[in-house]
Amino acid sequence: MNLRLVIIKELDVKFHTTRWIGLALAIAATASFLVSPAFGAETVELAFKSLPQARYHFDGLIGQRVKASVENWLLPVPAANPGMIQMFRHRDREPAPNLVPWAGEFVGKYLISAIQASRMTNHPDLREVISQLVKDLIATQTEDGYLGPFPREIRLKSNCDLWGHYHCLMALLMWNEATGDPASLKACRRAADLICATFLDGKLRVTDAGSPEMNMAIIHGFGWLYRLTKDPRYLQMMQQIEKDWEQAGDYLRTGLASVEFYQTPRPRWESLHDLQGLVELHLITGDTRYRTAFTHHWQSISRWDRRNTGGFSSDGKATGNPYSPTQIETCSTIAWLALSIDMLRLTGDSRVADELELSTFNAVAGAQHPSGRWWACSAPMDGVREPSASGMAFQARPGTPELNCCSVNGPRGLGSLSEWAVMKTADGLALNYYGPGMFQGRLPDNTPIALQIETDYPLAKKVSLRVEPLAARQFNLRLRIPAWSESTTVRVNNSIITNVIPGRYLELNRRWREGDRVTMEMDLRLRPVSGDREALGRVSIYRGPLLLVFDQRHNIFDEKGLPPLNLRQLDEAKETFIPQTSNRNSLQPWILVELPTNDGRRVNLCDFASAGASGTRYVSWLPVNDPPPAAPLTRRIDSR
Repeated sequence: MNLRLVIIKELDVKFHTTRWIGLALAIAATASFLVSPAFGAETVELAFKSLPQARYHFDGLIGQRVKASVENWLLPVPAANPGMIQMFRHRDREPAPNLVPWAGEFVGKYLISAIQASRMTNHPDLREVISQLVKDLIATQTEDGYLGPFPREIRLKSNCDLWGHYHCLMALLMWNEATGDPASLKACRRAADLICATFLDGKLRVTDAGSPEMNMAIIHGFGWLYRLTKDPRYLQMMQQIEKDWEQAGDYLRTGLASVEFYQTPRPRWESLHDLQGLVELHLITGDTRYRTAFTHHWQSISRWDRRNTGGFSSDGKATGNPYSPTQIETCSTIAWLALSIDMLRLTGDSRVADELELSTFNAVAGAQHPSGRWWACSAPMDGVREPSASGMAFQARPGTPELNCCSVNGPRGLGSLSEWAVMKTADGLALNYYGPGMFQGRLPDNTPIALQIETDYPLAKKVSLRVEPLAARQFNLRLRIPAWSESTTVRVNNSIITNVIPGRYLELNRRWREGDRVTMEMDLRLRPVSGDREALGRVSIYRGPLLLVFDQRHNIFDEKGLPPLNLRQLDEAKETFIPQTSNRNSLQPWILVELPTNDGRRVNLCDFASAGASGTRYVSWLPVNDPPPAAPLTRRIDSR
């Protein structure tokens, strides 16, 4: 048996012996915390803040994917799937609608993705589609505030109805934030008031609604709503859900006790949105226990369940084994991105931004068909892309033939770029995303600024950044130096910058003037990462943030005949960059890399984002002789 696995098994035995002792201590600490700090007594300053009012334009590889998503999915979906709204209008008609328990989420998930995309494109029709859909959704709301698709007798009390409300609330809050639309906020409050009346004023608790990891995620939406309105009922609802967590996912106490996330009672992907409630509670109360529990769970997932693609989960949940050859559900990866954006806001740790980049270029882009016409329900490490229209066909209904949880949620992976590509800090901006494009926003002192990025990154190693404030200003521009780039060269105008450290932000605090230019050169040498467990004896090959994989389409042999790679000859690889065209039918890969093998043959690898686009099989864990040892998995992450 692999020595590393023996050590892990021994740790597991010891851990299970002490796990509940630690949890008991955490419970005692929680119980002794009888008097919470006065709300607002401690100001919580986020390290980074997203800029929802900023405008983005993405070019290059991701820009093409954003354009395809808008034109071939987001725009046609409402008209092609009118049941997305009609199910709300017919909830009390006969016969009762035959819906999946989470059907109420479809319109909310769609709107979240579309609103994010509206920050990234000037497409003239998208905003109109969103505006009309928001109006239609609000028009379906009942007098008492109900905003779901289920009959009166079971409203909020079963299915995943609160889960559906959670997504609708988040979408409406985002639309209110983007437009100032008072009707959106009013609809949110009416729905929240009904939830409070149902689960605060009577005998029912949220636990009685079932599906706790899904329905309790409403705590996240209530947090945003409370910070916006300061209505004490919304905070009371959050506190009750926090207490009910103890009978469900127990997210706070297990986080404080350092229980690995996959060993918690509810380690499914939906629980990641519950974990976002911990961030809201921290922001509202200033209580650092919430931050501690949240950061522990994020770190645990990143160690034990983030896959080589940047995806998350094994068949929809955390298992503690990132090598398992199982499905990687698209919804799971989207939840991981949302969680990571919150982690980046809290900590300002550049390694979190590295994770977001990895997930975006691989797991997200790999779940989207290059045409933008469909999303996969699963994009596993090895295998085929499973289209959601077939893999989740059981969710289709008359009026919503294309809708399922992943098809409406997938575009959020691209839209999330608008929340982390460029972020505001107390003294300036943090640049996290290096693909070509334009950012237009404001500095902390409200001075308008534009950042123009000229590059072919991640295919090319050179990035050129033009900094264009409306007027000369002193501010700190943080540049993410990827941990994988062992040697990064940075120049400001013509001056070389020293102290460039991988895995940290390079802080350039100076008086910036229009026309100042920053150039960076990344280290894009191929690097192998060894697998373990089911991937023992295999490696994943990366070029910068891109995962390179074997695809039948680009080779004359199949995966059973895949020869071991010769890692000693990686420097002999031949790279071919494929010209990207505007032809929507083009399925060309982003890059092809020809590698030598031990038997003298050569294997062609392509980017994971393009792999399997033609229905072919692909492999990301590649055979090698004498692989380097796998990095040990530890139960704690270093903190700094």
